[in-house]
Amino acid sequence: MNNEDTVIGFIGAGNMATALISGLIIGGLDPKKIIASSPEEEHLELLSKEFGIRTSEDNKEIIEISNTVILAVKPNIIRSVLTQLSDLISPQKHLIISIAAGVMIQDIQEPLGPNQRIVRAMPNTPASIQRGVTALCQNDCSTLADKELTEYVFKSVSSICWLKESSLDLYTALIGSGPAYIFYIIEALLEASKDLDYDKNELKDLIIEMIVGSAELAKQSSDAPHILRKKVTSPGGVTEKALEVFKKNKIKDSIVDAINQAKERSIDLGGK
Repeated sequence: MNNEDTVIGFIGAGNMATALISGLIIGGLDPKKIIASSPEEEHLELLSKEFGIRTSEDNKEIIEISNTVILAVKPNIIRSVLTQLSDLISPQKHLIISIAAGVMIQDIQEPLGPNQRIVRAMPNTPASIQRGVTALCQNDCSTLADKELTEYVFKSVSSICWLKESSLDLYTALIGSGPAYIFYIIEALLEASKDLDYDKNELKDLIIEMIVGSAELAKQSSDAPHILRKKVTSPGGVTEKALEVFKKNKIKDSIVDAINQAKERSIDLGGK
């Protein structure tokens, strides 16, 4: 991607926008190529001080200066924001990237016109430590250059995948919300370990390292997850007993059902 002509503007400067700004600068983008807006002056001062980027309280300034605009506002105000800026946004100049959860491309395109170049992105929270996963989809107006630029932005904080927009509800339930499921498992393991005579903070670290190590093994191994599970499970042993309880309580079925219900909730929230 040619960085020379790229100026990335953020409308909204919350946690995810901050993670992206950090990742882009760590990846080598000149802070002068980034500008962010927010109604919170104190927040803007922190961004300016920490990253050396330009800031503004005026969203119109973002549109005037930037050619790539990242919408990082709450979903319930995105339409009003776009309506206020629609006269300044043009498909010739601007690529619009939205990270507003549940807001479909057609909802973004409606106030901007049929020719506007738009990408929808759904990062998850580990992006804040450059270990996220982001799903991306683009409308028919966006170009190969737009795709490359979008990949540049989100690869700074995450792995990426391109999906059809119709797949984003399942993605949201499976991976977008996925970190919460892992945190829930950590909570359960900590609850199960409450009688263990060991420092609780260090125990949490051990549990987390077990999860990280297991995930890395699953990533590096040529064996499928069920084979790796069987390798840990000795007949009549401790692991088998725990897995018997999981099966008795239909834990796998519950997880699949939870993901399906979360998908339906995503559909409902998006008004689809």
